[in-house]
Amino acid sequence: IGVSPIAATAMTGFSLAADSSNTFSTSTQIKGKAYAADYAPPTPSKMTTAISDMETAYTDAAGRPISDNSNLNVKSGLISGMTFTAGVYKWDSDVMFSADIYIKGS
Repeated sequence: IGVSPIAATAMTGFSLAADSSNTFSTSTQIKGKAYAADYAPPTPSKMTTAISDMETAYTDAAGRPISDNSNLNVKSGLISGMTFTAGVYKWDSDVMFSADIYIKGS
């Protein structure tokens, strides 16, 4: 997980332990690493790139037409336990899940 442009202190409840390089943190509550904009280089630059990439991906996805009308408002946004195959899905409501969801395909 990561936060930017705010500091690591914004990630509360994770008992973060900084690595000796101070480029990331770990926690028993996170599978992997945690990153923040106030960590040592090259982390701030990588966080800026990640945010930019996320914005580009969101803009691209939001502008795509749905690939199949059955992909519109799937299960009224209550998608727990569902498996999604390749395609574009859109909802006119909030999307919520309280259990795993799965992505299958390429």
